[in-house]
Amino acid sequence: MRRVAVLILGLLSLLMVSDFVLRSIVPAFQPAKTDFSELYTSSWLWRHGLNPYDSDLATATQQQLLGVSVQIAPIYPPTTLALISPFTFLPWGWANFVWLMLALGGVAVAISLVLRLRGSVSKWDLRTLVLVTLILCFDPLHQAFHLGNIALFVIPLSFWGIFLGEKGRDGWAGVLLGFAACLKPQIGCWILLYYFLQKRVRFFLASCAAGALTAAILVLRPIPIAASIAAYRMNLHHWFAPGRPYGFTEGALPFHVNIVQVILYQLCQSVVVSNLMAHAFFLTGIALWGYSLWRRKCRAPAPLAMASLLALSFLSLYHSVSDATILTLALCWAFPIEPDRWSRLKILTCVLFVLMMLPGHSALLRLSPHLSAGLVGRWWWKLILARYFVWLLLMLNGLLLAGLMSESDRTSAEKKSVRQQSEFISNAKVASTG
Repeated sequence: MRRVAVLILGLLSLLMVSDFVLRSIVPAFQPAKTDFSELYTSSWLWRHGLNPYDSDLATATQQQLLGVSVQIAPIYPPTTLALISPFTFLPWGWANFVWLMLALGGVAVAISLVLRLRGSVSKWDLRTLVLVTLILCFDPLHQAFHLGNIALFVIPLSFWGIFLGEKGRDGWAGVLLGFAACLKPQIGCWILLYYFLQKRVRFFLASCAAGALTAAILVLRPIPIAASIAAYRMNLHHWFAPGRPYGFTEGALPFHVNIVQVILYQLCQSVVVSNLMAHAFFLTGIALWGYSLWRRKCRAPAPLAMASLLALSFLSLYHSVSDATILTLALCWAFPIEPDRWSRLKILTCVLFVLMMLPGHSALLRLSPHLSAGLVGRWWWKLILARYFVWLLLMLNGLLLAGLMSESDRTSAEKKSVRQQSEFISNAKVASTG
């Protein structure tokens, strides 16, 4: 039976890796609009001292470099453009190929680091194989790979920094996480915040050094600042204003936006109220998170604490679906090594990850054009089915916060038990001496 399970897991893993190779790496030299193509084009403009946020200029440059005529409106921060610019010395096809090959290596590194953070790097039992297969099957990871999203680099970099940080190597951990924050602030900054709250001075200085180096690179290629800021604001409006693709009102993309506002707006029909309620949920979650860590000076497992903080950022702040791959960090806590360490919260968390693993976004994108307007216009379709991923993220936030609080209670109980045992031993010694 175990051999059959191992064979099935191996075939599933092979199938998932072949999806990376056949659907992304093999056609890497073909012209295509992806997240990396937009990043490549805007980085090329920055390297040549031009305005990387000028939508018309970026679209014309993309047509020249890639042969793709789709309009783009870049919103990547300047630090990202500076760090990715070395890829623009290569022609598009080779740059895309190298990018994806490095990303494939990054997937392997991320899985290895999850196992190390979990403590199972040398124990390849059936549970470890299940965990590896679960990560390889995770749908947001596949979406990231098909789009060439920068999360493919930021996530292994973040996991590596967390691993070193938990080993006490604050210098290298700070450098890695500093660069991760420069590449994708909406992921890296939350992990930095967790370590800053611990008042680790060496970590703070190392991350600042990484930021300073990135800023120095930016100075090497000055661009028209005023025009770039104005164009950047226009691009933000293009993507996130009401009715625009990544907003949450009518006219937005139906399956790609995963902030809680997309649910709240359908209930209250007010942009202001939806934002206020969503930010209130976020701040309430942050308060519970902080209280759980502060309570009786208890320090919960780092992967759980950081995964919970990152998950909270998904509530009211925009993240792409690809960014959800960082939440696999929670599996270091939810998928324990020893069978007796399972709990109801951990089992429910793993069940949620299985549901998030399924290619729901792809299925909805392919099915919805073939369904009647009456069906896709139903309230339950728009509120529940089309936004299933938002509901899963909400439930994941609840489970991780509950897990964080239960870990605080358990650790406090263990400390109390140790203190009582110490007092008992001390009293026994005093009695025997007397």
